[in-house]
Amino acid sequence: MSAMLVLVIVVLAVAADAIRLAVKRRRNKSRVAGAPVTPFVRANPPRGFFLDGGHTWIRLTDAGELRVGVDELLSQALGGADRVELPRLGTKVRRGEPLAVLWRQGRKLAIASPVEGTIVTSNDGLDTMPGDVFTDPYGSGWLTSLWPTDHRQALNVFTLGEAGQRWMEREIHRFSEFLAAHGAGGSHLALAADGAHPAVGAALALQDESWREFQREFASSREA
Repeated sequence: MSAMLVLVIVVLAVAADAIRLAVKRRRNKSRVAGAPVTPFVRANPPRGFFLDGGHTWIRLTDAGELRVGVDELLSQALGGADRVELPRLGTKVRRGEPLAVLWRQGRKLAIASPVEGTIVTSNDGLDTMPGDVFTDPYGSGWLTSLWPTDHRQALNVFTLGEAGQRWMEREIHRFSEFLAAHGAGGSHLALAADGAHPAVGAALALQDESWREFQREFASSREA
């Protein structure tokens, strides 16, 4: 009799666990299905902004400094920033060396310096409003300003204007292909409803190794 009672208790416990798991899966599925998916907006870098292959931009200020920020691909791929680490004033950096670090949902993305020079200004506003990197990447979301080692040489490797916009559109398409190749296409965060365009925050769907490759492919300085 006692053995039968124990068996009944075990069966009931297993059934209860199965029910809990089924409910959890149903809730997770509903949460994924109902999550809003916002596709990338069309690339539209402002006039007079120079674009680097590492998806940073440069603008020459009236004082002769080079203001630096991240472009639409990186800002939309992350979907925002929770914290931004910037270098100290007077720091000397070379092209390709880390200039800033963007943190998003526990992950960090090192931003490579597009030029060689000395940090003369950092955007202190990002201490309290790091999300400006996403909402206004070409404006209030700028990162730092540098005094370049050589002004003329510093701007030789960049693209701008209509050529820059076409390059950005190609890069967004390349990012879509990158997501699909790294298994992120099935995630509700990776591709928009049409299956062809990245969704805002798509990079967060990548696994750790793919995230590191994303860093190498899209956030390392190279010619655009």
